[in-house]
Amino acid sequence: MKKAIFQLLIIVAAFLLTWFLFSKINFTGHMDLDGFSTAQEKKLGELLLESLSQSKDEIKHDSINQVVNNILEKITTANKIEKGAIRLRVFDDQTVNAFALPGDQLIIFTGLVDYCKTPEELAGVMAHEIAHIQKDHVMKKLVKEVGISMLFVIVAGNGSFEIVSEVLKTISSRAFDRDQESEADIYAVHLLEKAKINPSGLSDFLFRLSQESDDLSDELLIISTHPGSADRSVAILDEIKKNPSKYKELHYDFWEHRSED
Repeated sequence: MKKAIFQLLIIVAAFLLTWFLFSKINFTGHMDLDGFSTAQEKKLGELLLESLSQSKDEIKHDSINQVVNNILEKITTANKIEKGAIRLRVFDDQTVNAFALPGDQLIIFTGLVDYCKTPEELAGVMAHEIAHIQKDHVMKKLVKEVGISMLFVIVAGNGSFEIVSEVLKTISSRAFDRDQESEADIYAVHLLEKAKINPSGLSDFLFRLSQESDDLSDELLIISTHPGSADRSVAILDEIKKNPSKYKELHYDFWEHRSED
């Protein structure tokens, strides 16, 4: 009984500390990112990745890794993005989701790979997230919704587990603003075109999301970070029409075996 009471006191104390830190920090002010160094952004990303790793298992040696890494290499090589500049991690989670973390990290859940009907769909989602990284949308979103002061607190090691978890939730399950999403969509089309990957895969993916979101709302966490999917699907097709190109169809055993079933 005494042990249970002691544990309860610890939980209450942690909550009060978290509340105190949040109450003392100006979340919406100081929107300037100039004072936040690349090293600090990388440190923030590592802390968020550590938080994610505590709740989910990372997959490091599997056929899925080969697929996503090969697609990443195609996109980055064709667009002259430095090799290794984007660090890709795959986690075992059946939720349909992918997101970027500070420090140029791309996170993919196995549920997303399973949900994609073609490798072009997966490549489209990956290109979209790479666009967020390239356009620095990730840090801008965190500064806007969390506050630069709190980000400094976390990087300095003064943020509690609860605070870091909330920041991770912000970046993994909440939408970017409409302009950032549109910019990432268009930039993703250009990334895919240079890689000779059909960008209509991204349009197909978003349109399917808009049709199935009601039936699979619990599984499609990506819906919360990609609102207005149907309209965006049309906008992507309009952008593709501006530069008609020939593309190389992607072939991977993962989808080849699925089509045989």
